[in-house]
Amino acid sequence: MKKIKNILMLLLLSLATNITAQQDALYSQYMFNQFTINPAYAGSRNSLSSVLLYRSQWVGLDGAPNTMNFSIHSPFSGRNMALGMNFIIDEIGPSETASIMGTYAYHLKTSKGKISFGLRGGVISTSLKNDMLNFYDNNDVHNTGGVLQMVTPNFDFGVYYYTSGFYSGLSVNHLIGQTENFQNGQTQFDLDRHFTLATGGVVVFSDNLVFKPSLFVRYVSKMPINYDLNASILFNKTLWLGFSYRSSKNLVLITEYNISDFIRIGYSHDFDLSKLRRYNTGTHEVFIGCDLNIKKNKSLSPRYL
Repeated sequence: MKKIKNILMLLLLSLATNITAQQDALYSQYMFNQFTINPAYAGSRNSLSSVLLYRSQWVGLDGAPNTMNFSIHSPFSGRNMALGMNFIIDEIGPSETASIMGTYAYHLKTSKGKISFGLRGGVISTSLKNDMLNFYDNNDVHNTGGVLQMVTPNFDFGVYYYTSGFYSGLSVNHLIGQTENFQNGQTQFDLDRHFTLATGGVVVFSDNLVFKPSLFVRYVSKMPINYDLNASILFNKTLWLGFSYRSSKNLVLITEYNISDFIRIGYSHDFDLSKLRRYNTGTHEVFIGCDLNIKKNKSLSPRYL
């Protein structure tokens, strides 16, 4: 374990002058929380929809990622337009990234479904806690103590096509792809563009049995393509059970329970199949979602997509 800590610390120190943004926080339950990954999803649930999510990755490993995410979105103006907000806090070792983003989406009808376009904009605040770093050389020019901070604008764009039984969405996060400097003027933060593709559908065998396969692909420049393959089954319009395989060698078990027509809770557990499994007990992700019907005279039906 001490060897792993030393390796992680060396990696952090090697990034002291040029920090390359990590891939955006992973979400095992992306198929139940698509607004986080694609702004064009806003308004597609025809309700005031919100999700509060917490993810603890690689439990037992010091400095492992922890993510808190809250999102809310709703259609407006005859349901052609939608607005939304995202709040995210992501902690990894001595670094913390917080963002607040607003979304505008517009939906157009097609012959078989709808297509929407979404633009998300806001700010990202990143801090690096030097006091948590172990500088073996006390005369290191970067050993300044305190907290380095940086605030930068951010924009995301997405396209989302959906019918009652199929969806496909493409999004580009961090459109500007900029490089920013921290307060000390010596440490840089590279915010690279992230491309994602999410697609899937449902097969309704009966009122009590629904099958939902999905695929999620992520790409960041200079990094290997990462993908998730998922298959979930809905029983009695109440309980979702599923599993995913992630190309980074993870097996994920997923469950979602529809408490009522407008409240749902979900949990997933990632099993690490790589060599890193020796140093952690897996990853936990929990969320609670709420869908409030804008038209109170009409009840909500179970949401498959």
